[in-house]
Amino acid sequence: MNAPDSVVLPVPGPTAPTPLVLDPVELARVAAALEADIAPSTRKMYQLTWNQWVRWCAARGIVAQPADPDAIAVYVTERAAAGIGYGSLELACSAIAYHHRSAGLANPTTDPTLRRVLRGLRRTLGCAPHRRAHPLTTAEIRRIVARLDVSDPLAARDRAIILLGYASALRPSELSALDLDDITPAVGGVLLRVRRSKTDQDGHGDIVGVAHGHHPDTDPVAALAHWTRLLRRDHGSRHAAAAGPGAGFAFPQMTKVGTVLDGRLSPTGVSKAVRRRATDAGLGHLQISGHSLRAGHATTAARNGASVDRIASQTRHRRIATLLDHYIRPGPPWRPAPAATSDSEDAKARPHQRTEQRHEGIRSDTIGAWPRTPSSKQPAGRRV
Repeated sequence: MNAPDSVVLPVPGPTAPTPLVLDPVELARVAAALEADIAPSTRKMYQLTWNQWVRWCAARGIVAQPADPDAIAVYVTERAAAGIGYGSLELACSAIAYHHRSAGLANPTTDPTLRRVLRGLRRTLGCAPHRRAHPLTTAEIRRIVARLDVSDPLAARDRAIILLGYASALRPSELSALDLDDITPAVGGVLLRVRRSKTDQDGHGDIVGVAHGHHPDTDPVAALAHWTRLLRRDHGSRHAAAAGPGAGFAFPQMTKVGTVLDGRLSPTGVSKAVRRRATDAGLGHLQISGHSLRAGHATTAARNGASVDRIASQTRHRRIATLLDHYIRPGPPWRPAPAATSDSEDAKARPHQRTEQRHEGIRSDTIGAWPRTPSSKQPAGRRV
């Protein structure tokens, strides 16, 4: 009997897939990655806003998740009638959408009728914030820091926060996140490493330069150096000299008597410190927060003739429209426009209108931005 030319082997039938089993380490890694999908501050705001929605639903005996788009429409219109701004209503919808996506449910805020309701509220309420942070002027900054006793550690910390925040135009969250390792002395000032920011959620990092001030009392670099000396002298063994990267917070939490605590001062803590010191200086009637430093930087620079591009370089705004709409505030109508350049003899005769003038330790062209002179040795980095 002859052997066959080929042999047909039987094909096995379909089998059930083997379930994936993850060990605790793998589960922890996946959970950590999921936790990092949004910024911690955004997660906190989403949770607070979601809790409000859940309580509203519970009071009416309806299900919060999966949400009925009609119920969301009733919710946002009711809150709008109570005086809530459109930005908060938009945040509520974002929080509801996020929690549904996280649970693997359809997003109820994409409902066409609900979108029409939101567009109507946007047109009715407008998008402008109800209360804007007051942009601090150089005179107000001088008034605030003049009352602070530099020998008191808590006052020294707050003074450094105020002057550095005003000169650098950093956000409260960026001031809060600074470590001692992020501060590098350089010719003419210091360089600050911003590891992550509102517009840099992926952590590419940035370098911000701050120049020495013209007057010692309002020099942001000197104020920072004085505060870090106190911190290292009094708490170096436990805080500033702690082992590990980023172990030393530039601005830690402190008690009222000046004792340094283990935690980092939060962005809210930065705003409270600025507001408290402004109130002590007799400015409690103004809407002051940590954002007043950044807004004051942009507004003062613009009033002193700095170009929008130059201001945006220091504030690190990617969209000029955001800088113009939300940061640079219009000045009094009776104030004359400053000179656009300092090259003319007329500008030299009127130094208060010169673009490159220094105001009490704060450069008015970029309010403490790194001085761009031929002798400046600027390290590699963006927007120094």
